[in-house]
Amino acid sequence: MINREERVQWALQKAQEYLDSAITNIQAGRKYPAAEDIFRSVESSLTAILYNEGIQTIEYDDWSRKFTGRQALQALIRENLQRTGIIEDIEYQTYRNLVNDLHHEGYRPGKTFDDSELLHYAKFAEDILIKARHFQINNMDIKQFVFI
Repeated sequence: MINREERVQWALQKAQEYLDSAITNIQAGRKYPAAEDIFRSVESSLTAILYNEGIQTIEYDDWSRKFTGRQALQALIRENLQRTGIIEDIEYQTYRNLVNDLHHEGYRPGKTFDDSELLHYAKFAEDILIKARHFQINNMDIKQFVFI
């Protein structure tokens, strides 16, 4: 059975891999893969924070049904990170904007991504990854770090 620290480390490693891939894709002009990698990096970093907070599985039960996957992750981020102040409202809003601007828009025919938009969100992905690492390594009060 995988323990909490191993889950956190796995999520942090995935976040770094996605971020590295995003930067490579931006530099090579591959904007759609870069957008998806940025999105996945942020979600992996936030997953690491959830695991560090004691969440064992990415599941969310709203009393009418159980959610898994991305829907559950988004609910857990809202309920366990944003509403408790582990991530600031501005960080949560930036995450939600990223979901809309990069992930959802990537499925729209004819959508093009601007390099500055991708770089802005890549910086956010890096900041959230740093925040997750600080929280994991130092087990400190994560609220003192706010990135936008």
